[in-house]
Amino acid sequence: MRILITGAGEVGFLIASELYADHDVTVIDKDSIACARLQDMDVKVLQGNSANARLLLEAGVKKADIVVAVTGNDEVNVITCIIASHLGVRQTIARVSNPEYIDQPVQDRKEIGISYMICPELAMAEEMARSLYFSSLLMNRELAKGLVELLEFKVTREMNILGPLDKIILPDNCNIVAINRAGEIFIPKKDDQVLLNDHIMLLCDSKAIGSLRQMLHEAAATPKVMIVGGGMVGFYLARRLEKMGLDVKLIEQNAERCTEIADKLSDTMILNGDGSDLALLREEGAGKMDVVFAVTGLDDKNLLCSLLVKQLGAKKILSRVNRSVYIKLFEMVGVDRAVSPGQVTADAVLQRVIGGEEVITLSDERMELVDFIAGTKAKILGKSISKELPRDSLVGLVIRNGTPMVPGNDFKVEVGDRVFVMSMPQVVSKVKKLFVSG
Repeated sequence: MRILITGAGEVGFLIASELYADHDVTVIDKDSIACARLQDMDVKVLQGNSANARLLLEAGVKKADIVVAVTGNDEVNVITCIIASHLGVRQTIARVSNPEYIDQPVQDRKEIGISYMICPELAMAEEMARSLYFSSLLMNRELAKGLVELLEFKVTREMNILGPLDKIILPDNCNIVAINRAGEIFIPKKDDQVLLNDHIMLLCDSKAIGSLRQMLHEAAATPKVMIVGGGMVGFYLARRLEKMGLDVKLIEQNAERCTEIADKLSDTMILNGDGSDLALLREEGAGKMDVVFAVTGLDDKNLLCSLLVKQLGAKKILSRVNRSVYIKLFEMVGVDRAVSPGQVTADAVLQRVIGGEEVITLSDERMELVDFIAGTKAKILGKSISKELPRDSLVGLVIRNGTPMVPGNDFKVEVGDRVFVMSMPQVVSKVKKLFVSG
């Protein structure tokens, strides 16, 4: 496919890095430094304002299959997509943050020529909120329109999951696909063990969530939550948690912002103060919280707040990280999960760019989950998938005739099977070749 990306910041760079190996990618950005970051990729780079129709024409917009507008300016992104649509581009995607334009993480605006608008702050708040579905959960993403869920949770001493992998009995149609151990992520083998404090990534049939929760001895008590940062992410997150009926405290340093959001968050306790003030955190019971979200706009403040509440005894800490390269650092020093708005947005874009497949980049670009729908001429048809997959990859689940299942060693792929594969980045291209026409 021919893909035109406007904006080479965090989001644009991540999208280009995922797509350039298999697609014809062009990137536009007015910042020379951002353009220079792309020099190691096989992409065409143009410097300038993407809302300029002449520059879009020079970039070959009329031949583009998809235009992805992800600059830091909402209006530029909207104008770019509208121009592209008028010039005949069938699919356009715009990154938009202004709540006047969007009120859902992903929304279609086909009536004005935009296939999808994606809001980084709403997408991030939704992802963080889903981590509260049970107490040990760090991530929960629905796949295949809700048939399958990708979970990440931290292993505690009380769980029935410690020890050798081949001794662990999971609910039906659940499969461990990756382990993150002290910041190092790997695909498990049969002789591996699950250790205390490991982060387990698991694919499962959505119907098995209840059984999994029982297996993990999850309490049904309503968690107490603290949010540090009342910006867009903090506000959207608090609003989402109010709808879940949770007890929420929110700390925001700007007094005017406190007044503004207090009128919109009727069930959240709004506190005006510095979320990195140890005395304030002690006074407001941060150490007794089930979950603390550090979501200010500053990475250093989020990190300091996370370390302080961890020292005070908070059970689970999730932090916003504006630069994806810092994700590993945050998790190495004790943050249970670090989430980048850029990464969340890039994942949402990639899911729509690739079409029938979904791509999720995990743990600072060190692991990818891709799902493939086996076509009539796929090379993998009729072959044992466990034997054909390259090393450093693992088939997690297969959906056949609408039913998720964990494939056995002799499982053979049939036309129409939807196959979820977890793999290290260096072998993703090899995995994809199995599902293209032979």
